[in-house]
Amino acid sequence: MSDDAGAAPGPKRPARVRILEAMMALDDHRSVHEHTVDELAAVAGVAKGSVYYQFGSKDRLVREMLVHGGEELRVMMDATAEERTETGDDERAGFAARLRAAVEFLDAHPSFTGLVAFALARRRDDESQQLRSEKESIIALLADRLAALDAAVVADDPARAPATRARLEITATGLLSAAVTLTIDRHTTHPEWSVADCVDALVAMVPRA
Repeated sequence: MSDDAGAAPGPKRPARVRILEAMMALDDHRSVHEHTVDELAAVAGVAKGSVYYQFGSKDRLVREMLVHGGEELRVMMDATAEERTETGDDERAGFAARLRAAVEFLDAHPSFTGLVAFALARRRDDESQQLRSEKESIIALLADRLAALDAAVVADDPARAPATRARLEITATGLLSAAVTLTIDRHTTHPEWSVADCVDALVAMVPRA
């Protein structure tokens, strides 16, 4: 299989990135842990030895996939935030746009979404530091975006800031869990649900300040 099969013209991406992105997009309803290295190498269009050379083991590859996906998700949401700021949309509309970007990303990367679901379900004592850090960074990103919706409330009463932050983190965790669950259900049970329908449902969960 050619490394460039189906690729758009342009600079050739590093093998490491091609492997991670191929893994994130796996869509056969199996956990990434269930795939063999041979399967992963074939999907990425690289030699099996390249997987071991780049990552050392499948466990490390899985952890790196969560890190890479989390970074890509943050970049996409931040880019959406900048676009909305430039067009002058209000904060709630901007947050809805960020949620749409997140759901579209999760929808396009089923294997990554399944890994996030796995991370959310882990007991704190059972998960690795890296797994916990990536999960918490995604939740913090959503909480930061939610904070903009509450900025005026906190400014009027700074003493409420710690309690408000805790509430935002709870809401962010709920939104992430719901987004992941809706995305998985779209792929497995309800293909008739549109991304727009899912985003509308998620936005309705966000309380108004």
